[in-house]
Amino acid sequence: MAASVARVGRPLLGGAVFLAALAVWEAWARSKGSILVPPASSVVETAWEVWPTTDFLTGVGASLRRLAAGFAIGAGVGIGLGLVMGSSTRARRALEPLVEFCRAMPAIAIVPAAIVLLGLGDAMQITVIAFGLCFPVLVNTLAGVRAVSPEVRDTAAMLQVGALERIFRIYLPGALPSIVAGLRVAVSLGLVAVVISEFVGEGEGLGRYIRLQQTEFDVPAMYCGILFLGLLGYVLNRLFLVGERRVLSWHYGSIGEGVGR
Repeated sequence: MAASVARVGRPLLGGAVFLAALAVWEAWARSKGSILVPPASSVVETAWEVWPTTDFLTGVGASLRRLAAGFAIGAGVGIGLGLVMGSSTRARRALEPLVEFCRAMPAIAIVPAAIVLLGLGDAMQITVIAFGLCFPVLVNTLAGVRAVSPEVRDTAAMLQVGALERIFRIYLPGALPSIVAGLRVAVSLGLVAVVISEFVGEGEGLGRYIRLQQTEFDVPAMYCGILFLGLLGYVLNRLFLVGERRVLSWHYGSIGEGVGR
């Protein structure tokens, strides 16, 4: 009974805090009377009008397509490199300096070079997105592989299990919880990279919509785009959590059994 109440209470508490934040925003904006920060009610009214429109939803669809493409490329590279570096000391020593060098660069820093090399279209934007989300996946994959117990590694070596078979039958399953955690972080970073690349790139998108409203000084519409971005990030995170629970049900089950003991 208590668990059921807690499950119902958590989303209600989160919703109450969100509504309280909107109320504070509304009161502060009305007390200041600044055109730079419109009341929350004005932004919500604009969102009610703008969000269902075909033009806005077309931009959202374009952003999601770029995010999906960048996520597939960046996550694939990150998981692949992480598995190779985690399973081979020689590969890790060879690749680690280059990886750490590139990891120090924020996605926004490569935008000028990406524009010069790839132009302003989707290729540039997807490259920036893939670069921005690759490294948390790589680092988490590497950490997950290295966390595989020495006993398992020694047993595989004793049984003369091949390198490729070790990766797919030992390291990948063992690192999966850590990989999924990295993918969840990558989704949020990918959304940031989407907006950054769309600020300067061609084509429709959420980033372009926000920048256009700022240029036209349509402040409520600008905040409306920003709010939708936050909502989109929240929804993607919740969907990812649901998928994570399903994919890693065996992992959470073993944790529960361990706690029960």
